[in-house]
Amino acid sequence: MGGQACVFYGAAQVSKDIDFAILAEAANFVCMHAALTELQAERIAIPRFDPEALARGHAIHYRC
Repeated sequence: MGGQACVFYGAAQVSKDIDFAILAEAANFVCMHAALTELQAERIAIPRFDPEALARGHAIHYRC
């Protein structure tokens, strides 16, 4: 989403990451957690991947 904003404002910069926006439902949380586990994604910042943290609007960062 940040890379798209850069392009929109005319910057020649693109991000090298991907952002996911998921509907805050339990089933989506379970699926996303399973995908991160399969990718052996490493959390690189706080908070933990937790529905309550997501509900408060926190972003959670992983490296694959």
